[in-house]
Amino acid sequence: MKKILCAVIFLILSAGESFPASNSSEAFLSLPFGHTYARTQKRMENSGAKVLTPRKDSLTMEGMFENYPATFIFGFYKNKLLKSKSVYLQSMGNAEYDKRFYEALQKGMNALYGKTKETPTANTRAAGKIMLKNVWTPNKYTTITLTYNSEMSKRFPGSSLTSKFIQIIYKYDKWDN
Repeated sequence: MKKILCAVIFLILSAGESFPASNSSEAFLSLPFGHTYARTQKRMENSGAKVLTPRKDSLTMEGMFENYPATFIFGFYKNKLLKSKSVYLQSMGNAEYDKRFYEALQKGMNALYGKTKETPTANTRAAGKIMLKNVWTPNKYTTITLTYNSEMSKRFPGSSLTSKFIQIIYKYDKWDN
């Protein structure tokens, strides 16, 4: 997962933009599946994230991801082992900046996991609007989804997860089979 962060930072820097890295993004991207609940929480807290909702089977935290306010959600297998991790980014109100950041994330993931086709999908939050979705499957157990909702980058959305402009979701389903 550190490779993703390195690729994203490299692409951002090579584009001539200055996006400050935050420790929460590195901690999030480098968290391996199978990490325990306690280790996941501690690693994210050490990166500056704060616990919002602790439960046995999930953990919700708030922090920063590459200078964007973010909500992190972690799911655990049998209340013990990390099996999914998601980050939802809130726009800072600059649609052009947000779009460039999404494109940098997309290029970084394509470089790591192979090019995937960006697919327009119906926006469940705004009738008649679309979101852009990318899906990678680096192995038979892991799925990575990157979703971009341009409607949410035109303003400062609220705190709900449905009002975030970028969603990155990692799922590991080896234990579910």
